[in-house]
Amino acid sequence: MAAADHTLASAGPIPATRDIAGRWLTVGAVSNGLMAGTYVAFSAVVMPWLGTKGDADFVSTMQSINTGIENPLFFTVFTAAMAAPAIAAWKLRAHGRTAMHWALFALALYTTTVLTTSGINVPLNQALAHAGSVDPGTSRADFETTWNIWNGIRAVLSTAAAVAMFKATRLHRRNRA
Repeated sequence: MAAADHTLASAGPIPATRDIAGRWLTVGAVSNGLMAGTYVAFSAVVMPWLGTKGDADFVSTMQSINTGIENPLFFTVFTAAMAAPAIAAWKLRAHGRTAMHWALFALALYTTTVLTTSGINVPLNQALAHAGSVDPGTSRADFETTWNIWNGIRAVLSTAAAVAMFKATRLHRRNRA
């Protein structure tokens, strides 16, 4: 361990902005990974399971999920997945250009998921919340297929964003050594 400490010490100090950029890259990689996991879990587990339920149970359960997911932890991760790549890219603008480009790519991918979420999935959730109990069959028909398609797209985009952030983090760490 002492040899490792001596080797690190002889390499000299890492500029503060590079160390901070590395932290933002890590936050971006983790938060994008968590968001990808959320969307993939819905596509692979939650929605197929809900698909086996009757209309009233489907609508009721989805309404409960949509209410429950709106919490501070979810919104923190949801926001960090977009903010962290942007901040990391800004911190890397003077050096680490390759890592910066990967962070910007992740930002573009994740921003697309945010636009999809706010433009398609959330309006579908809101429509289900307001009309669901009146006619569960029609509400489900208006909701399920479109929501599933766009959630699948979010899963792919956010997974790609997570991969891009992990790549940026790896490049940054390799260039620091």
